[in-house]
Amino acid sequence: MEEIAFNEREYEKIYELKLFLKRFLSISIIFISLFFLKNTDALEKKVDKGEERMSKEAIAKADKFMDSFKRRAIEMISAFNGNKWEKKTFVHKTPKVEDKNNTESSYYHEVNVSRGKIFEKATVSEIVIKYKKPSKFMVERGLADEDDSVDIRVIQVEIFPASAKIPMGHLNVERLSASKSIINTNFDVFPASTPKKYVEEIRGKMSAVVKKYGEDQKELSKGLAAQYNMDDWEKPLAARAGFQLKMLPLAENLDLAREGAETLLKAYGDIVEELKDEEETDKDKMVMNEMRRHWMEYLFLKDGAVKMARQRNHPFEAIRLMGMPPSVHY
Repeated sequence: MEEIAFNEREYEKIYELKLFLKRFLSISIIFISLFFLKNTDALEKKVDKGEERMSKEAIAKADKFMDSFKRRAIEMISAFNGNKWEKKTFVHKTPKVEDKNNTESSYYHEVNVSRGKIFEKATVSEIVIKYKKPSKFMVERGLADEDDSVDIRVIQVEIFPASAKIPMGHLNVERLSASKSIINTNFDVFPASTPKKYVEEIRGKMSAVVKKYGEDQKELSKGLAAQYNMDDWEKPLAARAGFQLKMLPLAENLDLAREGAETLLKAYGDIVEELKDEEETDKDKMVMNEMRRHWMEYLFLKDGAVKMARQRNHPFEAIRLMGMPPSVHY
């Protein structure tokens, strides 16, 4: 058998070379990792800044739409009731407390009220709520981080016609901005003795808007029937002629909300023009009274916004002016 000579010096050289290569690779990996971490961090900051910029742009665009929506609603109502309006503002602040469900906030509420021959009462209201920190509800649902400030703006329109032939109009838009910006809308009519063809006319126009954005009006109106209903009623208040957007991203759904609001205002004004001189019977008036009675029940027994306002000691007069019907019999 051939002997293999063992050279200790050569073995040491090989060992030192292996050790050098191992250290070189380790250092290289560290530098490469640091390089990618640095660039990833820069990329994330760039993405965060881009998202922040897009969010600010969406909020500005939403506020511009809400300004327009408020103005158009006042113009539509004034076309039938005249230009006499009652305006009241309520400014309210809640004290600083430890309870996350009742965080410190400022609350601005403007109510514009019109009373006339066609609309016994119609209101266009604006609410702005600013929280220094989000409520537990917002954090749990991923709407805000614990250290976020929260900015909420609402435009709401309630129309109570004098005639039972004309449906009640109910439109509201809510924009919530924190770590995320979302939009909520409720666009619909609540019929009393309104002929079905007029409700179908509105539904057809709103369906065309929804279809344009790749959505289905029947699906988007399901939430209206669920929200504006109570156990002892024979049917919901909502006709499901419009649609509801609930907790959806602001930027992606703003155009749908804008076009839906504008379309419903126009369609509602058109049917008011056609129905304002229609004769109504005592039975029609009874149906309208039942509808208004149900609306009162909804406000005080189910509406989360009214419940929150009362918990925070918001003036009852603001709630009364904004949403309660001008007359109802029990």
